[in-house]
Parts: sequence; structure tokens; C-alpha cells
Amino acid sequence: MASTNPSTEEALQLFKDIEQHFPTKALGDERWYILVISAITGGGHPGFTKELYLYLISKPQYQTPEQRHALMRRLREALVKLVSVVGVPKPLEAVFSMGEVEREEDKDYSFSR
Repeated sequence: MASTNPSTEEALQLFKDIEQHFPTKALGDERWYILVISAITGGGHPGFTKELYLYLISKPQYQTPEQRHALMRRLREALVKLVSVVGVPKPLEAVFSMGEVEREEDKDYSFSR
């Protein structure tokens, strides 16, 4: 039986395509990934959030630990809001998945709402 899960390469290509075609004028620059993290987590592929995170931090606007902290806060906030739609397990799995590849200097242990 063939796997229906996308490969890492397919996921990265999807991220690039969405970033290129997302209507940035309506929602602001760099907000496409909120839709993507919500869709892949709610759609049953929370493990791919680490691929999204790695893709995002490879970009020039996320080269400092402070920039990556802000990015991770936005991603986690989106996942917290997703809990009301899909429950706790998938968003929690997504957070753990990103945590696997998060650099030690980027880990933020501060409390947020």
C-alpha cells in the first residue's frame, strides 16, 4: 500500500509555492505560514511543522535568536488557537515536533498566555 504522507521535499515545495502565491496585500507580509501551520496540524500532519519551522528560519528575516523567538511565539499562538477546533493532541504534537529541531539558544522558557 502506498503512503499518503507527503515527503519532506514535497512539503518544502508546498511551503515555497504557498509563500509565493499567498495574497500578502490582504493580510500583510509574512503571514502565510499561520495558515500553513494551522492546515498541516489540523489536517493530520503535525510532524511537518518542524519542516515548516526549519524552512522559515532559513530565511534572512529569522537569523537572530530574538527574531526566531518572535516567530516561535506567533507559531505557538496559532497552535493554541487551533486547540478549540481540533483539540489538544495535534497542536501539542506540532509544538513537540518543532522543539526537536529548535536550536538551544532559541528555546524560550518564558511564560505566555
